Amino acid sequence: MADLPVALGPLDAVPPALRYRVREVLGGLPVEGGPLEGVALEKLARLVADGEPWLGADPSLADVGYWMIQPRHAIELRRRGCVWLSRFPSAETSKRLAAVARDAATPPPLRDQAIWALGWRQLRELHPATRWPTEAIALADEVLTELADAATDAGKIASGQLAPALRHVQADAASAVYARAPALWADALECFATPALARVLLVCLDDIPAPHRVRAVRLVAAVLGEEAVPMLTVRGSHGAMTSERLEMLYLTIALAGEARLGAFEDALRGMKSIDLLRQRAKWHLAHRGVIPTVRGLRVARSTAVIAPDQRRTACALAADDLGALTKFARHPEANLYAMWGWMVRGSGDPARARELVAAHPESQQLVRDLYLEDLAQRGRVKQLTAAAQTMRVPDLGALQLAIHGRPIAALELAATSRSHTPELVCARALACYRGGRPDLAARLLAEDLPPSEIVDDAGLEPFPGPHERWLIEHAPDVRPALRALAGGVASVVALAKSSLDDSEPDPPTIEPIAAVARRLGRGLVGATIYLAGEFVKLNKDAIAAAVERVGARLVTGPFPGIDYYVCGDTCPVQTIAQLERQGTRRLHRGELEGI
Repeated sequence: MADLPVALGPLDAVPPALRYRVREVLGGLPVEGGPLEGVALEKLARLVADGEPWLGADPSLADVGYWMIQPRHAIELRRRGCVWLSRFPSAETSKRLAAVARDAATPPPLRDQAIWALGWRQLRELHPATRWPTEAIALADEVLTELADAATDAGKIASGQLAPALRHVQADAASAVYARAPALWADALECFATPALARVLLVCLDDIPAPHRVRAVRLVAAVLGEEAVPMLTVRGSHGAMTSERLEMLYLTIALAGEARLGAFEDALRGMKSIDLLRQRAKWHLAHRGVIPTVRGLRVARSTAVIAPDQRRTACALAADDLGALTKFARHPEANLYAMWGWMVRGSGDPARARELVAAHPESQQLVRDLYLEDLAQRGRVKQLTAAAQTMRVPDLGALQLAIHGRPIAALELAATSRSHTPELVCARALACYRGGRPDLAARLLAEDLPPSEIVDDAGLEPFPGPHERWLIEHAPDVRPALRALAGGVASVVALAKSSLDDSEPDPPTIEPIAAVARRLGRGLVGATIYLAGEFVKLNKDAIAAAVERVGARLVTGPFPGIDYYVCGDTCPVQTIAQLERQGTRRLHRGELEGI
């Protein structure tokens, strides 16, 4: 940190474990042009990913990004700095990124990343307080439009990120640039356009490359409304039945209503499997004037511009819009499912997650928590178990099953987890309580709590540590299991909800409860034990002999699935945390001879 011209403050707005990681990562970054690679690169990437929901809470951390993008650094560090700065939208951030994007001498990978950051107006997992101010938007739009204008003059778009970034831009000046060369900017045409641009597109549709034509037609209809009907009618009445022609027929129904049904039916004559086509036409009649995909994308592309207290409602409506037409056919562009998924996440609605996964199973991971909650609410035990295993989150699935009244299934699923998380412990405690063993629930909370997060190098504090206490106080709804575990059995039980009458039954066995009892029994016969750290005062050979005498066996590394570990005279806190996150329990004095 001594080499960094960044004065980090207390970082009180971010959780303690993240503060520790910020300082650790920044202290290991190369300076004066050194390459960013190996462990330093990996740690920075993990910090940016894991810290996405929190880093933006402290505006002072923008200084880190300003330092990272300085010309004296290696390209990869500067590129990562652009990503970092996307968490901190401000006029100053736009100004700094603009300097990188405008410089023709900037290496292409770095310039592309700066352009991407200038255009990114989506909230996704960023801190809820994140919001683009008007001045920052104006400056970013100015730069992106300037670059687009230069590319139009050159007749070639050199940056692979410029057109995607421009999909977020609502500036009239950008539309004016597209109107000069609509075919060139086809990839930027999506949900924002002026009427003037829409009129140009309407007469130049044949110039738009085929992969972008449906999107352009929808944009024209959304912007011009009934003004576009005559031209769409003419274009939709001739030629082979392509996806573009069919889209024009739908759009004329959406804009002009029943008057266009006759032409639609004439066009369908002789086609097979027309029931779904008619159903979509009926949907448009019931939602006159609505072009749902365009309307939904306008929200999805600007969530970081919308006021925080209005986002949930806006995202819910956008999710409905982006899913409306999938009842009749798949989206032609895969990215629309991702946008739909983020709108579902923003809505916080499990039922909307179910709709998305039904239409696009590949989106299951994106709406994971909401989807598991929906399955648990409806008592779909087998489906939830399969989904949790597929997504490798048996702890989250187990907690949902325990909450919604399926304790045995919860314990069976929990037994497959390889991570000793707060959600796993909470699931076990609640399941044991609801399974008729409140004594085991109490013992779990007394003897088998998860590890706390690392906040310094001194050691791992008992759960709940400073990180967990901070989250409980400042963000109690982010991880309810933390608050429940800290509150004891009563708080864990308070999570319980009743199950529906048509829920799938719990498995008819008590073996999962017996397995928890065996774990709490801490038997050593047949167990695996790892000797962690450095042994100076403690006699390592004597401890190894004691392990053999009790019928256990030593293992050579902190591998997953180990039952116990013995902590030496010194042991890195990272090793202890790794072991305990894997569910390995520490042996204390009196449990094994020699310690």
